Amino acid sequence: MMDDALRILEIMTNKGKKPDVVTYNTLLMGLCKFGKINEAVDLLKLLMTKEFHVNPDVITFNLLIQGLCKEGRLRDANKIHSTMLERGFSGNIFTYNILIEGYLKLGNVFKAMELWKHMVDLGFLPDSTTYSVMINGLCKMQILNIAKGLFIKRLASGTRPSVTDYNALLASLCREGSLDQARGLFEEMRNVNHGPDVVSFNTIINGTLKAGDHFSAKQLLLDMTKMHLTPDANTFSILINWSSKLGQMDDAESLLERMIACGLTPDAFVYDSLLKGYGSRRNTEKVVHLLHQMADKGVVLDSEITSTILICLCRSSRDLDIAKVLPDFSRETSKGTSITCNELLMKLNKAHPELQFFAAS
Repeated sequence: MMDDALRILEIMTNKGKKPDVVTYNTLLMGLCKFGKINEAVDLLKLLMTKEFHVNPDVITFNLLIQGLCKEGRLRDANKIHSTMLERGFSGNIFTYNILIEGYLKLGNVFKAMELWKHMVDLGFLPDSTTYSVMINGLCKMQILNIAKGLFIKRLASGTRPSVTDYNALLASLCREGSLDQARGLFEEMRNVNHGPDVVSFNTIINGTLKAGDHFSAKQLLLDMTKMHLTPDANTFSILINWSSKLGQMDDAESLLERMIACGLTPDAFVYDSLLKGYGSRRNTEKVVHLLHQMADKGVVLDSEITSTILICLCRSSRDLDIAKVLPDFSRETSKGTSITCNELLMKLNKAHPELQFFAAS
């Protein structure tokens, strides 16, 4: 409610009450939070004028640096940081954590490491956030050697890595196919106080299924429930996808029913997995049933699932009157329009003109 906040500021000044730096920092935080970064920059410029009665502090600069980094404007964030240094503020650990995270998001590891060194040279010791930011950023770029080194260093320093740190490293190990290492890390998580969470289980289950170890994946699901962790939409999505790929459609359908019973809404990826499973087996009845279920639930068709639907229909029986069985689907467009069954049929005609039975009536 920025307009209301500014009106209160106006009332405050009209009554002769001078706003202090906390007041202006609160405004800056609001402007940055709601994406009004340019207005926030203008406010900082005002605070830095000689005539103004309030001087910015470290928090002022940090808020703006954080807002700019969030928008990916690292060059502008660096300028603010330089201005901060010129005005005699060396910053604090929070300042460097923000900048390091910003550069890692852009994939600039060299600059992130340079900032780490500069931070240490200034006498700021890396805290738990610094380690988490570095480990997560490096894992996303699959720079695992350095990420593992920092992870071990954090353990050696006596500060236990967070669940997020474990999950980042776990996901990276699974992505590169180092399942044995991932399993070792997962077992280590079980022995620490916080233990694995749903994300941890989802990651290791997916990695285990990817490696073809379906028995262990089922055991992990049981372990998850024993720990009183409730499977989320991603858990079901992973299991349905792999069951469909393996042709275990009864299991996939059972998982879909269980997912819906848990109050979770299947997304386009789940239906795409099921359609591919039934479509590859030319089970037209199940494909049509799924299409109607998707339409009823308002599933939005993206390019991926539209392509899957077309492939499934191309494999269907020539005796099927597709124009009669196809429902209409919602589709996100600039005008909020929907895609009709005739539009799908037109796509089919264009792709397969030889299949005359697809002609829309």
